[in-house]
Amino acid sequence: MSARIIDVREYVGEANSIKDYSPIVHKIFQEIKGTKEDIILSFPKGIYHFYPDHAPKRAFHTSNTDTRRHPIKTVCFLIEEQENVTIEGNGSFFYFHGDVMGLGIFHSKNIRLQNFSWDYEVSTLSELVVEKTVGENGCYYAEYKLEEHVPYEISENQPYFYWLSERSPYSNDYYWKEEGAKNDMVIVGFDESTGVKRRYGVNEGPFAENRLKIEELERSHIRIHYNDSLPKAVVENRVFEFCKVIDRNTAGALIWESEKISLSNVTIHYLHGFGFLVQMSGDITFQSTEFIPNSDMGKHGSSFADSIHVSGAKGVITVDGCTFMHPHDDPINIHGTFTRIQKIIDEKTVEVIYAHPQQSGFPQYHIGDKVAFFNRATMDDEFEEEIEVTHVVHPGQDKNDLQTMQVTFNKELPFNSVQNEQGEFVYVMENVTYTPEVVIKNSRFAHVPTRGILCTTRRKVLIEGNHFQNMTMSTIFISNDSNDWYESGPVRDMTIRGNIFHVSPIEDWHDRKPAIYIHPIPLGEIPSTVPIHKNITVENNTFYMQHECVVSAENVENLTIRDNKIMKVNPYRKNDEVHDVLFEFDRCKNVLLEGNSYDGDFAACARITEMKDRDLKIKNEQTAVWSFETK
Repeated sequence: MSARIIDVREYVGEANSIKDYSPIVHKIFQEIKGTKEDIILSFPKGIYHFYPDHAPKRAFHTSNTDTRRHPIKTVCFLIEEQENVTIEGNGSFFYFHGDVMGLGIFHSKNIRLQNFSWDYEVSTLSELVVEKTVGENGCYYAEYKLEEHVPYEISENQPYFYWLSERSPYSNDYYWKEEGAKNDMVIVGFDESTGVKRRYGVNEGPFAENRLKIEELERSHIRIHYNDSLPKAVVENRVFEFCKVIDRNTAGALIWESEKISLSNVTIHYLHGFGFLVQMSGDITFQSTEFIPNSDMGKHGSSFADSIHVSGAKGVITVDGCTFMHPHDDPINIHGTFTRIQKIIDEKTVEVIYAHPQQSGFPQYHIGDKVAFFNRATMDDEFEEEIEVTHVVHPGQDKNDLQTMQVTFNKELPFNSVQNEQGEFVYVMENVTYTPEVVIKNSRFAHVPTRGILCTTRRKVLIEGNHFQNMTMSTIFISNDSNDWYESGPVRDMTIRGNIFHVSPIEDWHDRKPAIYIHPIPLGEIPSTVPIHKNITVENNTFYMQHECVVSAENVENLTIRDNKIMKVNPYRKNDEVHDVLFEFDRCKNVLLEGNSYDGDFAACARITEMKDRDLKIKNEQTAVWSFETK
């Protein structure tokens, strides 16, 4: 049976008119809800605007955001309780307005989105370009250019500057107003000549505390005067980005409690809030999807935070043929959630909490889900048996606050107390049902101020055929964290194959950035003495190294690194006076280095810490071993 095609023009006139499509789309979805036939909602090629003023609002909570402060979410394009729907853009452009969630897909199945682009009319990520600096004879100022379409206010001859949104076509009010550096802890700078995008302290940038006054030279051009000296990071042609990361009021897009959702040939120029969040959903595909800034508008930022963030998923998460450029945080972060056990209620029931303040409110466990327990100090598989959930009281239910839930199982608990002698809560648990397989392939990552890929899941992971350039931190980061963010996932089967890594030093940047960094975070950040991750293979990759390690791994059992090409990029910066330490292994077991090739005069060395010599095997290559504090 062929699909029913709905032309959005049937509901409102022609495309390219300044029409608010938020209530129109919502009306269409209300009318087709429950239909048994396949639906194609077609947008003839054009420009479509989605305003928040009459968009649907929902009360719910989202992972990794300040959701408790912002429980009501406005969703401009809401797909809710739908099945078998295709959004066909036909090359159209969607503009979202305000600091809202652009796209929401809730409690839905078999949804396809294809062939369109979207942006926000005025991004909540604001930009300044340094045009000129003067710093001599007691005169210190810098001249900056803004994006021409961005509204702003200046308190003339005062040190105050305000970013403004566009005005509502309904009320003529601004949707938001934010001061200079937006009260954030850090800012981001980008240098076109090097491709480097990195974080700076607020007082290193344009709105440093030593600013004296701000004046407007002409529209979209300002001059900021400083006392004593120019801020350290203010240099000509640098682009600065300002974002209110301390207040993540929503996600830019959300897939929640849905399955079999795909995006294909979609270009996302900006994501407000916490990026594209996948929460407690399954079988999600991003195919030929671009997360890139709108260069036609002179923009350099593509997200308020992450690009794709997966918090609890099942089935397969697929990212294929995608592009990630200029995010404000990590392009991809895939993890589960450790909830911390606070109390034993009876022999089969525990009370647990979302331990991080940006996790709260949404159901984490369901009847029939499988759960695994972990000791936070060791994080090993001490409790191998997975047990089944038989009853749950969710956050916000039956007098629970938004952090707390009670979970009952089909078997008795494997422990009888939850605190150590110091009063620390020592156990966490993970919903094993919501741990996905992951495929990330044939994609490009560039100009990233943080990491490239974060991925922790116990199911099969393939990271293949990707290209990474200009990562300020580690390109691939594998953690499993029971102390800070509580982002869970013991790796059990991961292959990193056929990728190209470029690893270069960042001026005045002192944090470590191995190409592949495996760093679990136990209780108190005290290293565990036993393996946490298992069965990781790094093969047939090419690493262009100007400094740092190819792989730095902690607490891994069965780590194979084979048939990789390690190329030296000059000028090369040694990470040790004597050795080219290309591999670091701490508290690992059964590590194999085999058949890797080294360019030029690399004196390749592997450093092992708190390991037995027999736990590192080297075959068909000339890599020296430097044993440090070996036990």
